Amino acid sequence: MENSTSSFENFDNKEMPKNSMALAIIGTILGLCPTICCINFITGLIAIYFASQVKKKFESGDYISAEKAAKNAKILSYITLGLFVLGIIISIVTYDPAQQEEMREKIMEIMNQ
Repeated sequence: MENSTSSFENFDNKEMPKNSMALAIIGTILGLCPTICCINFITGLIAIYFASQVKKKFESGDYISAEKAAKNAKILSYITLGLFVLGIIISIVTYDPAQQEEMREKIMEIMNQ
């Protein structure tokens, strides 16, 4: 059987878990960059939601839920940043300078008309 106890149950001194709000915001802002559609932007928004719930749940005395919200915010923030990095890698690998030049010429033709 799994041990589903929270780390709060072991301490008399309860501290609010870190909410990872800064990490979630950074991931969301980077999610605005056009890498992998908008999936990382959406996961960033969800991470911000969970990070904002940590303080509310902690202050209401629901320590286990606060800890779970903090964990979810941290995991989603890392997923968001990972998707951003993956998008950058895919962009670098699939970059084709010849196609880029062809696209630039077509745009210039359209603008000159």
